[in-house]
Amino acid sequence: MAQHEPGLASGGQDAPGRVDVHAHYVPAGLQASLPAAPIFRGFAAWQPQAAVEMMDRQGIATAILSMVLWTAMFAAAGDAAAARQVARSANEAAAEAIRSYPGRFGGFARLPLPGVDAALAEIDYALGTLRLDGVVLLTNHDGVYLGDSQLDPVFDELNRRQAVVFLHPALPPGAEHTSLGYAPSLIEFVFDTTRAVTHLVLSGTLDRCPGLRLIVPHAGGTIPFLVDRISLLAARFVPGTATRAPAGVEAYLRRLYYELAIATNPHAVASVLQLVGPERLLYGSDWPALDEADVRDLIQVLDGNPLLQPADRARIEWQNALELFPRLRSGSAAC
Repeated sequence: MAQHEPGLASGGQDAPGRVDVHAHYVPAGLQASLPAAPIFRGFAAWQPQAAVEMMDRQGIATAILSMVLWTAMFAAAGDAAAARQVARSANEAAAEAIRSYPGRFGGFARLPLPGVDAALAEIDYALGTLRLDGVVLLTNHDGVYLGDSQLDPVFDELNRRQAVVFLHPALPPGAEHTSLGYAPSLIEFVFDTTRAVTHLVLSGTLDRCPGLRLIVPHAGGTIPFLVDRISLLAARFVPGTATRAPAGVEAYLRRLYYELAIATNPHAVASVLQLVGPERLLYGSDWPALDEADVRDLIQVLDGNPLLQPADRARIEWQNALELFPRLRSGSAAC
């Protein structure tokens, strides 16, 4: 298969294309099992060639693929074997896309959580044998939130490997009640992101695992807005906070990376820029959960954001990602 040239970022003709850290995919063997709902339309048609064509049109050089469906569904149904099988096939499909389209794709490994032993085995295979670029973790797996002590072995192994971890929101238990009849992703995703990140700090997980490089989606959910509230009230009402998070809540949150899918506007960017500088921000498209027209429009909003200088946008669109994923600097297809 011929190598495809990456698109160009908005930084000019000498700039690499954008690196998209929030890009989804569905292996062909799983597409037929998708529910017949409008939100799954883009997923059901996903193919690597079509993804590359979209990326070229939108100036995206490389997409770090993540598969966020199915394994949690099987885990919730008690089918651990199916969860393992789906995670393995998804990870191998990502590796195949990386090999077939040199320089155009990376991959975040899917883990069959909340099964800890199976997750550890998949980390070894996906990062060791397949050489994927990191892992994707849902904010909760069948109600087990990141930061829960039963997941400590998984986080300890990822910390030992100094892995890049992309967090992706999931629906909280009881979302059918709290979403008020609206599409659950409308607001529940940003709230569950906030819930998981807060637990990662207050549980002591981030203090214990300083080697983790965590990417928080959607400009941090509501974390940037709530950081002072969380810091103050945790110190007053959560016993052990000073021991489990001795550096202070804000210090741990400043250590994280934040991607800007559906959050390129001045309101969202202003909030996250109060917490971290542009050197901790990354570009994300959320395609194909979003239509390509939405991706295009959000890029235009990012390009016109008055809070960002051209050097800031270069950091967000590609420079920070190349520091996190050095394999991409040479466009290596090794996997």
